[in-house]
Order: sequence, then C-alpha cells, then structure tokens
Amino acid sequence: MNNSVQDRNISSSFAKGLAVLAVFDAATPSLTLAEIARRTGQDRATARRGALTLVQAGYLRQQGRMLSLTPRVLALAGGFLQANQFGRRVQPVLNQHAGRLETEVILATLDQGRVLLLAQSTTERGTVTYGFTAGAHIPLAHTSLGRMLLACLPQDEAEEVLTRAEIPQHTEHSLTSRAAIAEQIELARSQGYAVTDSEFEPGIIGYAVPVSRPGQTPVVAGSSAPRGPEAGQALPKLLQGLQLCAAELRQTGVVEDL
Repeated sequence: MNNSVQDRNISSSFAKGLAVLAVFDAATPSLTLAEIARRTGQDRATARRGALTLVQAGYLRQQGRMLSLTPRVLALAGGFLQANQFGRRVQPVLNQHAGRLETEVILATLDQGRVLLLAQSTTERGTVTYGFTAGAHIPLAHTSLGRMLLACLPQDEAEEVLTRAEIPQHTEHSLTSRAAIAEQIELARSQGYAVTDSEFEPGIIGYAVPVSRPGQTPVVAGSSAPRGPEAGQALPKLLQGLQLCAAELRQTGVVEDL
C-alpha cells in the first residue's frame, strides 16, 4: 500500500485530537488553548476544535481558560492493561521480586523517543521511589531503563532514536555527549544490563535488564538504589534479582502480546 492510499485511510482530525491529549503531563497538568496549539504545532482554530471536542467527550475539563485531563482517560489505558492481564500476569511478579530486593521494580518500553512505564511494583519496602505511575514518561538518555531499551534495538535503529532524543543535563553527572551515551548503550548491549550513576537523580544508581527477546517489542525491567559504600556489593544481587524477574515475566508470555 502506497503512502497516498494510507493517507486516505487516516483521519487527520482524530490524530490531531490525540495529539492534544498527549501534551498534558506532570509538569503541565493544565494548559490554555494557546499553549496547546503551541505544543501540538496546530493552529489556534484546530487546537480549539480538538480540545472542545475532547471536553464534550469527557476527556478534558475546562475551568476558565485552563484545560486539564479527566479521570476518563484512565479507561483508555485500563483497556490495554486488562486486555493483557497485567493485574494477573505482571503485577504479582513485580511485587514478589520487589519484596525480595527491597526496592521498586519497574517494567518499561519505548514510546516516541521516551521511556514509557508499563507497570511498577506496589511494595512499600523500597528504599527509593520516584512516585511515577504506569503511563508516565521518563527520560531516555540518562536512565538505565532508557539505555537498556536502546540496547535492545538494532544498533542502527538505536543510533537513529538517540540522534532525535533530547539530551538535557539533569545533574552534574549527566552525560551530554551523544557519542559517550552511545558507548554506554553499546556496553549495555554487550554485557546484558545497564547501570547509570546519579545521571537522572543525584545519589541514585539505576539498574535495568532486558525482558524482551531480540526481534520483539523492546521491554525492560529496572530498579534503583541509593549510592553509597555498599553500592558495588549490592550490584550482583540487584542484577540477579532483576534477571530472575525478567525470566519469570517472559514465561508469562506478556511480552509477546505487546
């Protein structure tokens, strides 16, 4: 099917409406129409039609000039989680291994050049928590999850994604050279795990291992721990625990369904 035929089968209005929903995040939970237009790259009239349609459909709430998401958007994610039986197949595995490791365990995938959290453990014994939830995006270049996800891709594809990715400096330890980050991705690919030290959050070491097999949608499992004199000794235990968690998740077949 050529591009012209594909374009005729696509609703541009629907796509623009989805783009409006995507601009809201933790940093900007409320936006004006002008801000929505600027963030989506749409003209003011198009953004207004899309936003007001979403208000009428119940996915956005309007209070004066400000618009924000409503709880109804959770139904969209809920359909995916229920269809893939995350509550039965994924959550118990994450909780079990998080309890053993005494740290939070996260399952993540790639989404438009960012890390998308699919699920996370609910144990209260973790020493570190960022307060993220399923559906949250976190940076790609400076997290162990992001680097391991890129390492799961073929090298040329990973390089292309990294070329387009933002490279902010979250901490004084954040790598700002794409070449240096690419070296760390290649290291993660060769050794089968990724580690970042204080690049996203000061004093926090991130760990990640692959869950998906080559050729599948990239999915990884990760956790984090405070930096300290015992961090080096904790590395083997954390990596072994994550690898066991990843193996158990593969057995559920959930990765094959993504």
